[in-house]
Amino acid sequence: MTNLATSIPFVTGSNRGLGRALVDALLGCGVPRLYAASRSGAPHPDARVIPIRLDVTNHEQIAAAAAVARDATLLINNAGSLASYSVLSADRAQLAQDLDINFHGPLALVRALLPVLKLTAEAAIVNVLSVVSLASMPAIGGYAASKAAAWSLT
Repeated sequence: MTNLATSIPFVTGSNRGLGRALVDALLGCGVPRLYAASRSGAPHPDARVIPIRLDVTNHEQIAAAAAVARDATLLINNAGSLASYSVLSADRAQLAQDLDINFHGPLALVRALLPVLKLTAEAAIVNVLSVVSLASMPAIGGYAASKAAAWSLT
């Protein structure tokens, strides 16, 4: 089991919403260092936070992030997208965006950080999903399909 107080988390989508709340909660647990990945790479007021500019669909940025986070022990794939709604009315680009960010992104991060995570028995991977991973809603069917794919990946 991962001890949050001694873990070194890598959190994607860390700049707002749930990602920002995860960062704050992990800091509250006393983590010694935390990699906060977001498209902006915005700084954080806590010196323990190492900001990383990361678009989870950009393989060069993923490789660069993995090179920086060589001591990460906890990967939290939180970055997400809701661009497609109904699979019948969403265009291909919207569906592709949701699949790229919600499925391909977490998979690419796991692959990139796995060599580092394998170094400790307490390492863990958390993929943030949604209830629609298990029970689709037609109004957001494209998003639900991308989250169902992420559930299957997990």
